[in-house]
Amino acid sequence: MSALLSDLAIHQRIGNTTPFVLGRMDCSLWAADWVLRQTGVDLAASWRGTYGTEREYMRLLLAEGGLVRVAATAMTRLGARRVAPADARAGDVGIIVTERGPALAIRGQLAWMAKTGDQLSTTPDASFAWRI
Repeated sequence: MSALLSDLAIHQRIGNTTPFVLGRMDCSLWAADWVLRQTGVDLAASWRGTYGTEREYMRLLLAEGGLVRVAATAMTRLGARRVAPADARAGDVGIIVTERGPALAIRGQLAWMAKTGDQLSTTPDASFAWRI
């Protein structure tokens, strides 16, 4: 197993065993933790600990133009390359659509994974994707 897939398996296990807590372990921070683990860059440093409720989270997102804009800006700053979601590989970061709206996700070997509850949710499709 490659180092990336091994790291991804560990990160997936963390996502499946750590309770969902806004501002500590949610879709945005779980994906940001993955980017940090892979690159050493914490794209969510300025967000950590600044929200604890859905309302606070939405206020921050809306002030920055929404999740798609926040993610695109962060990925550009990182130097990540945008790829077609269909071309995404394991470890790429993307945005999926959930019943509650967009969520940051990580491409697993078989599907996109997002921390939308106490366990990860999966979906076959994403709207946006970046190679980190």
